[in-house]
Amino acid sequence: MTTVPTLQGLARLVAGEPRDALRRLLTLVCEQLGMDIAFISVLDGAGNRTVCLSAHSDGRPGPAGLTERLEDTWCGRVVDGPFIVADARDDASLQALPSTSAFGIVSFAGVPLSTEGEVFGTLCALGHSPHGSLNARDHDVLVGLAEVVAPLVLALDALPAEPEPKATTGLAAVAAAVEGAHDVERLSRPLLGALGDLTGLASTYLTVVHEDDGVQEIRYSNNTRDDFELPEGLLVPWHDTLCKRALDEGRACTTDVPEVWGDSDAARSLRIQVYVSVPVALADGQLWGTLCAADSVEAEQVEAHLPTMRLFARLIAAEVEREAAVQQARTEADTDPLTRCASRRVVQPWLAEKLSDLGQDEVVLVTYLDLDGFKGVNDDLGHAAGDAVLVEVGHRLRAAARPQDLVARLGGDEFILAARVPATATDLVADRVRSALAFSLPWEDQEIDVRASVGIATSAEPDGPALVAAADAAMYAAKHAALGTR
Repeated sequence: MTTVPTLQGLARLVAGEPRDALRRLLTLVCEQLGMDIAFISVLDGAGNRTVCLSAHSDGRPGPAGLTERLEDTWCGRVVDGPFIVADARDDASLQALPSTSAFGIVSFAGVPLSTEGEVFGTLCALGHSPHGSLNARDHDVLVGLAEVVAPLVLALDALPAEPEPKATTGLAAVAAAVEGAHDVERLSRPLLGALGDLTGLASTYLTVVHEDDGVQEIRYSNNTRDDFELPEGLLVPWHDTLCKRALDEGRACTTDVPEVWGDSDAARSLRIQVYVSVPVALADGQLWGTLCAADSVEAEQVEAHLPTMRLFARLIAAEVEREAAVQQARTEADTDPLTRCASRRVVQPWLAEKLSDLGQDEVVLVTYLDLDGFKGVNDDLGHAAGDAVLVEVGHRLRAAARPQDLVARLGGDEFILAARVPATATDLVADRVRSALAFSLPWEDQEIDVRASVGIATSAEPDGPALVAAADAAMYAAKHAALGTR
C-alpha cells in the first residue's frame, strides 16, 4: 500500500524552480508506487511524444529528450485515461513495443496530463519487476499528483505555450498556501476551499463519524453561498446520513439526490441536489470521517474530481494519524511505564501553571516521599518484588489524590504528590499521603512492610524548582530524624 506525504511535504516539493520541483515530484512518484523510474512526456500535436524529464527512485536524474511516435510507446495507452499494468510479461501487444525491451519494462502506471480538458502529456512510472500491490489507491494518488505536476510542466521554459494564470491554481497552490499547517484544521480548511473551487459546489465540508454514539459531526465547512450552507458543529444521526448511504451503496457521486434518495429527511430539509462524498479512512481501514461537497443546484462533471477528493481525504487521514501518533508519544513520555504515574518531565510545567493561577489564600503543596528500606527489598526479595511495591505505591498515591492533583514518580523510589489547596488544608493532604504509604504488601509467602519518609513544602511564589527542593530537603530531614530515634 502506498503511504501519503503530508501536504507540508508537497509544499516543499513544489517550491522553487519548476524543473527542480518536478524532479522531486518524480522521485516521490517512485516512492509512492514502488517503481524504479518516473518520467514526464509531452505531446507535440503531430503524433509524437518526448520525454522531457525523468528520475530514478533514488533521486538520480533519468534519461530525457527521447522522441518517439506516440503509438509506439506505453504513453500511447495513457492519453485516453489512466493505464496500470502490474505484470506485462504475458501481454503480447506490450511486449511488441520497442521501449519494453529497451528499458526493461515489466510493470507500469501512467496518467494523462491535461489543461482545460486537453491532454498535453503524461505522467508515468515503470518498474523492472512485477508489481504485486498496485491498487485503486495507487491510481488515486497518481491522478492526484498529476494535478500538481501539470501546472509545473506548463511552466517549463522548454514548452512553447506560456502557462495560463489559472494553471498555478489547484493542488500546487494549495500546498504552498498550507505550508506550516501542523494540525487537521489548518490542513483541512485550505483543502476545503480548493475543493470548492474545483467542483464549483456551494458547500464543501469534513465530517467526523462517531459510530459508538451513532452520530456524524460536521467538523469544518467551507460555504460560498448564503442560500445554501452546511454549518460547522451540525450533528446528525449517522444511520440516516447521505454519507452512510453513499458508502453502503458505493455511490460516491449523486447529481439527482431527490430522485435517488427522496426518502432522506436530511437531504430534503437541506435542499441537497448534488452530493459527493469520499471516506476518510485510517491505515487500518477504520472509518474516521468523510470529505464531502454538496449543492442545491445542478452541476456537471462533478465525478471527474473524485480522484482529487480521494487524495485530499488520504492527506487528511495521514494528518489525523500523525496527530494521534504525536499524542500517543507525548502521553507515553509523560507517563512512568511501571507505575502509570506522571513522569518527572511533567512536574515543573504543572507547578508553573498552578503557581501562576492561585486564588486568594491558596498555595501549592508538594509532598516529596522516599521509601524507607527499599534497597533491601530489591536485594533480599528481587527486583520483581521491588517493582510490585512501586506499582502499589503509585496506585495508593493516585487513590489518595484528587483528579486535579499531580502524582509523579521522579525516579527510583521517589514520588511526589502536588496539589493546589487552601492554605488551611495542607495538613489534611499531608496526613492523607502518610496514611496511604503505611501498608503491608503480600509477596509470595511473606509480607513486605512499606513505609516512607515524607517531606512537605508549600508556596505561593512562582518558583517550582525551589518548591520541589524545599520538599526534598524536608523529606531528608524527616528520614534522618526517624533514623535518629531508632
